[in-house]
Amino acid sequence: MRAMTWWDHETRSIWSQPIGTALIGPLRGTQLRLLPSALVPWKSWRQEHPDTLVLDEPAFALFREAPRDDFVIGIALGPHAKAYRYRDAARAGVINDAVGPHPVLVYADAGSRRVQTFVRRLREQTLTFTRRNGRLVDKRTGSTWDPVTGIALEGPLRGEVLRVVPHNSSFDWAWLDFYPHSTIYAP
Repeated sequence: MRAMTWWDHETRSIWSQPIGTALIGPLRGTQLRLLPSALVPWKSWRQEHPDTLVLDEPAFALFREAPRDDFVIGIALGPHAKAYRYRDAARAGVINDAVGPHPVLVYADAGSRRVQTFVRRLREQTLTFTRRNGRLVDKRTGSTWDPVTGIALEGPLRGEVLRVVPHNSSFDWAWLDFYPHSTIYAP
């Protein structure tokens, strides 16, 4: 497998970054619980959270100067996995899809480069979203949703919250190394 690994100094285990599993060492086979996160460039994060502190290394300057868009947004839910090319997601803005039996929403803002992923099932109904004026709008009720938090701001579903789906960003070859049964979304 050709993707990034981590060295655990305490146990001397080696961990896989894409799947969060110890590959070698005393913790071999241990699976970390994947937490939801957002893929957000520093500039966008800083605008939303101006008091944030971060360890800044000169080596990271390259990523601030030349953002890449040749990666995939990977979602793995149980035995099901699917990847979405960032370029396709940013072009579409909103992708309504499914990973196995799970209806998902992939949101990508080309301007801020923010990526969020959600389950689009709410109380036994599957919602379909469009993007309007920087917000998400579900076609069924016309409710307006915040694409960052997944909270309905206006409309009949006001106050409801979409469940965030953990996602991973990686090169397509690295994703397929760990999820060879995965498909890559084609618009």
